[in-house]
Amino acid sequence: MLRGLAVVAFAILGCSSPPVAREPVVVAPTSPLARVDASVDLDGRPIGTSAAPTILIVMASWCSHCHVQLAVLAEVREAYPATRILGINYKEHEEYDGRGNPQALRAYVAKTASWLRVIPADDALFEVLGRPPKIPTVFVYDASGRLVARFDRRDRAPPDATELAALLRGLGA
Repeated sequence: MLRGLAVVAFAILGCSSPPVAREPVVVAPTSPLARVDASVDLDGRPIGTSAAPTILIVMASWCSHCHVQLAVLAEVREAYPATRILGINYKEHEEYDGRGNPQALRAYVAKTASWLRVIPADDALFEVLGRPPKIPTVFVYDASGRLVARFDRRDRAPPDATELAALLRGLGA
């Protein structure tokens, strides 16, 4: 009887096909900061991850509110140099009403915020950011990548340097 079971088991296992090697499944990052980290900047350089808090500003070269907010972020950058600050530029915002274009964006950043790495946002990135309709929109993430604040111009004015500094201090920056 035992010999019969062994023969049946061998027949079943011995006749099965070998395991099929499968390509690893690459899952696109779905969290906003993971999508940002997987992006490239205007020069094609990968953004990568950061162990520090991150501030994102959705902006356009022609936007006067964005210019003011970038000056605020420059102050914050001086006080908290480890904090990563990234610009997000969505084509439809940049080219709204014929106001801007990729060359204008590069010229603006080179002249006024050369420290800022700007990510040209595709539809997928813009979607995970919630498709902010007003610029600037500012997002603040802690060092673990958790969203801790979103400043949307539909709801309130963008944050000033004092408010951002208090927020960063609370994050241990």
